[in-house]
Amino acid sequence: MNFLSHFYIHQQGPNPLYSTGLVLPDLARGFVKHPGKLENTNYAHLLDLALGCRQHYLADKVFHGSEFFTWGTHQCTEVVKQAKFETQVERRWFIGHILFELLLDRILVRHQPQVAIDFYENLRLLQANELNEFISLHEHKEKDRFLKFFEHFRKAAYIHNYPDNNLFAFSLSRIIIRAGLPELSHADKIVLQECVWQLEANQFKNAQGILIELKEVFK
Repeated sequence: MNFLSHFYIHQQGPNPLYSTGLVLPDLARGFVKHPGKLENTNYAHLLDLALGCRQHYLADKVFHGSEFFTWGTHQCTEVVKQAKFETQVERRWFIGHILFELLLDRILVRHQPQVAIDFYENLRLLQANELNEFISLHEHKEKDRFLKFFEHFRKAAYIHNYPDNNLFAFSLSRIIIRAGLPELSHADKIVLQECVWQLEANQFKNAQGILIELKEVFK
């Protein structure tokens, strides 16, 4: 799942430590090794941050093993596979996977905007020294660079922009680049936008029904 979906499913009200933990394993990928998974470690006042991280790992395992994930990824992958890109677009199955997870967040921002507001408010309430202390407990690299990245992430609040078609396509293309795939051309980004519109007009037309199915995965 993407950031907002993790928060939507497992938020615990105003709890900056736990809420940050719910998304930290993805945010810190490449910077911190297995945040929250240290054994025989007394996290003390940072325990909620560790518990949020552990909930993230558990949620991903449940979600990726669900029929809902199989269905959603298949729908997106098939549309992407059939799209007429101008250049050779590799690993379309991966793009379909990522597109499904981002579409869930886009649905949340459009139909339950308070979720994104609460999400970023929780992140803003986290004290920088708490995150610094937590990261220091783990095997990490470029800690200062990651902390700057986190500050930018919570201030930019770019998930609020997911309803904007151009910015949504930009976010998806950035993930594709981080995965080591070539950057999409401008023309191919437009093709990808058309994939999104097709999915939202058909398979994902019932937005509230999609969100109900997402919650059903974790019952």
